[in-house]
Amino acid sequence: MKFLVGWGLLIFSFVSVELFAQTEKISEYLKMVNEGKITEVKLVLPDLLAEYPNDPGVQFLHASVLEDASKAVEIYEKIIRNFPQSEYTDQCYWRIIQYYVIKGELERAVKEFENYKKNFPTSTFITPAGDLIRTATLLAKTSPSRLKSTKKEEEQVKPKETAPPKVEQLAKKGTFGLQVGLYSTIEAAKAEAERFKALRLRADIYTKQIDNVTMYAVVIGDYPTREKAEAEKSVVQAKCGCNPIIFQK
Repeated sequence: MKFLVGWGLLIFSFVSVELFAQTEKISEYLKMVNEGKITEVKLVLPDLLAEYPNDPGVQFLHASVLEDASKAVEIYEKIIRNFPQSEYTDQCYWRIIQYYVIKGELERAVKEFENYKKNFPTSTFITPAGDLIRTATLLAKTSPSRLKSTKKEEEQVKPKETAPPKVEQLAKKGTFGLQVGLYSTIEAAKAEAERFKALRLRADIYTKQIDNVTMYAVVIGDYPTREKAEAEKSVVQAKCGCNPIIFQK
């Protein structure tokens, strides 16, 4: 009996060491993704998926490098269902919320946010997720016809010699960026911009007037053409866990 107990403890020790090593490996690969080394990670993914097909970390890594956001969301949802207490699950919620907001499915985004708050009330992503929901709700109330009339009204009120706002001035340069967030407060926008600057990415904040309400867009990079910005989307997507949209400066 003592022999069996000892053997069981020995097996448990081996398993624990293996799981720890596996977690460290996934963390290292996720760090590579954040550094933009997506191609290198994609090369090792087939072996990881074959060896650990049901590991939430491997699945999360897989989703992080997919260019098809809808397929990535399917994986995130699977992780939430099968591994509700995984260390990656709260990030899955955050990325899913961003996906549905950008897609325009606000009701689904709100539903996911409520589940997120219930299951991970202390997550570091709760605050930006809540701000994103509030911003999306505000934008949803703005009709296209209202935007069009507001633009005409501004053109009538402003004299031609009046200097345009910063965003319009930069638009003359014809450069492009990748918008990764739109916030109702400058504080939230600055916090998000600082997060990207810590990753050594250029992050700027631009103001937008939406139905007479000032919004703050966080924009990554400065690319000479739309094609160049499009080519960099997958790199930025891996870092923000969102679907960046082209932003003409």
